[in-house]
Amino acid sequence: MGQAERQQTEKSRAETLATKAQPAALKTLLPPGALLRRPQVLELGGGVRLRKGRVHEVSGASADLFAMRAAAAHGQPVLWLGLYRDIVTLNPAGLQAWLEVEDLILVEAVSRGELLWAADQALRASGGVCTILDLPDTLSLKESRRLQLAAEQGGGIGLVLLRGPASTSAAQTRWDCQPCCSTPPSWDWVCLKGKNGEAGRWRMRCEEGQEGGRGKAQNAKNTLHLAAAASA
Repeated sequence: MGQAERQQTEKSRAETLATKAQPAALKTLLPPGALLRRPQVLELGGGVRLRKGRVHEVSGASADLFAMRAAAAHGQPVLWLGLYRDIVTLNPAGLQAWLEVEDLILVEAVSRGELLWAADQALRASGGVCTILDLPDTLSLKESRRLQLAAEQGGGIGLVLLRGPASTSAAQTRWDCQPCCSTPPSWDWVCLKGKNGEAGRWRMRCEEGQEGGRGKAQNAKNTLHLAAAASA
């Protein structure tokens, strides 16, 4: 074999090795399962945005309304989890102004531990459902981290309604929602915590005949009933 032929052979081997090394380099830079896309965002109107695949904490007198608005914007089946005493008062006549009642699944738990387990399973499920966890107290940092990982796996959105004081957690955002005495009905939504700079204050209004964004006025003029009359 002449010198020219040997050089050509060595060049071909080098090109072959370089080609084989490229996939390995790509695997090093992009581990299996890496997603090259921006996180999906849920638009609630008025510039309020919630990231999907995340858990968001909500507290305040109108936390239920915030959850309903987010569930309606999500446009997927809704799982509302809570203890019997907390979910038995939900009034379908009020909920139907915001979302399709047949898409709402109520999950009744008998203990706090069972409630957290059910929320973890719901958030991990594929399909990107909206999971509303009506919690009687607050979340610990360990509990919130577990729910956050579950939401990232399932790709849906988790809304935790806190009935107790807020504590350090792994939630993407934390909201305080309070009703305002005004006409038309309005609410103050304050983002107290945002991992991506979402903090701010919004005044949300509900115009006549536009409850829930579905163009329906199921109840009396400019009113919204989320609790049954028997519980008032």
